[in-house]
Amino acid sequence: MENIVADFVVVGGGTAGCILAARLAEHGLETLLLSSGSDDTSNPLMNQKSQFLSLLKATHFKHYLPHMPLPNLNNRTLNLIVWNSLGGNSINWGGLERLTETECNLLVNASGDPSFSVEHMLTYYKMVENFTTTAPFSLAGFHGNNGPIQITHINEPGFSDVWKKVADELGEAFSDDLVGAIDYGFSFEPSSFKNGLRSFSANEYLIPALNKYSNLTLITGATVTKFEVNAITKQIDNLLFVSSNGCFRAIARKEYILSAGAFFSPHLLMLSGIGDPDVLEQNNIPVKHILRQVGKNLTDNGFIELEYEAKDFVIGQCIPVALINTRKRTTTMNPDLFFVLNMHQAVGKLHVSIFNASPRSPSGSISLYSSNPLVPPKVTLNYLDDQKDIETFIDGINYVRRMMSTNAMKHFAQVIETLPGKETNLHMYIRDKLLPSGHFVGTCSMGQDPQTSVVDKDFKVHGINNLRVVDASVFPAGFVSKKGPCLTVYALAEKAVNLLKQQYL
Repeated sequence: MENIVADFVVVGGGTAGCILAARLAEHGLETLLLSSGSDDTSNPLMNQKSQFLSLLKATHFKHYLPHMPLPNLNNRTLNLIVWNSLGGNSINWGGLERLTETECNLLVNASGDPSFSVEHMLTYYKMVENFTTTAPFSLAGFHGNNGPIQITHINEPGFSDVWKKVADELGEAFSDDLVGAIDYGFSFEPSSFKNGLRSFSANEYLIPALNKYSNLTLITGATVTKFEVNAITKQIDNLLFVSSNGCFRAIARKEYILSAGAFFSPHLLMLSGIGDPDVLEQNNIPVKHILRQVGKNLTDNGFIELEYEAKDFVIGQCIPVALINTRKRTTTMNPDLFFVLNMHQAVGKLHVSIFNASPRSPSGSISLYSSNPLVPPKVTLNYLDDQKDIETFIDGINYVRRMMSTNAMKHFAQVIETLPGKETNLHMYIRDKLLPSGHFVGTCSMGQDPQTSVVDKDFKVHGINNLRVVDASVFPAGFVSKKGPCLTVYALAEKAVNLLKQQYL
């Protein structure tokens, strides 16, 4: 078996992995990036906004994650996927939102580290951003304009005034970009699409680095089967992976970084004997290191969609959004709903996507079907397990209906609700139509206690000396990403690189 040696071995060429590999190479560290997916960065399906619906319908580029029928969703199974292509889940609808101050405080409290505060995280967000806006507000101090990721914030003057009036009629705040003192209320969403082209971690960080740095090696189509864990020294001795060229052993002189995402990072830890001993023993995997929270705390918002006929609803390229509380005056502490308006001008349809920003249902989990690394992880989802989540979505539907009935909206355009429709049983509609939002987090949760978490404040796996996890799985137990985690995962990757730079350079 051939050995491949590097300073750092990064597992997963997704949202965070592309950044980690590119930045480590930039700092002169020999880096090996292993990705199960292929390099599709030049494929129009991946980088053109107009092709995203076609990409969603495509049968390739994806890991499919089977699960049992969900009783709370009328025994439906969901089309649960993870992108199996460089960039991973940074291949999405394009919305890039930061954490609110309250969300950052949850990270601070869980980790015990004030460097996760909104003030400190600003540094890493700005490192990511190349932010431009058509809105009349200053970027100074709040947004970066030299980072790799092109972020476009569009303000259509005609509709901006309408959206502000709608917010005022509903008693809500208006925020230019949900950043700063007012990180809630009505706003317009920044997007990773510029001139119709996607800007994401694969094409903005990784591909330029591959072209520039000889100390960066990428192997695509590589399936990592396990870490070889030394149960005595509590170190990773090496990892094993297979590709079309055979079986290989990768050895890191310094550290291994796991960035396979909220589904596959805990999966690989368990396959390697790191996790809940009950799960490992049931699957005949030798226990190398006990961490009972591996695979626990899987959370996602879930979303439903409303549809309107709206032939004269002209809003250009802007993306109206709102982060609000459906029952009380919204503050930074209490949003329970996030919604996004998308106008499809060609067919005269307005879609409003409603996300549960504070789900009450128990978290789901990632486990194993078997010890075979080629078998996908076992996924347990608990959408709508708590009746209060159904009530939140019903409140959200009624809130959007009130919004569409405001004087400002009625003067702007005539809209007719087509889904769910006024006569529809909303309980049944929600159970029939709820879909994953793709904001999965939490399965390698960050915390101070190895009994209740998987990684520490520096992304180090508790009790393993040379292994870190950096991806969406590290958000702490009980955390839910109210508006989507993608931009924050970028920022966390930059933060992790800074930690590594401080230690090794």
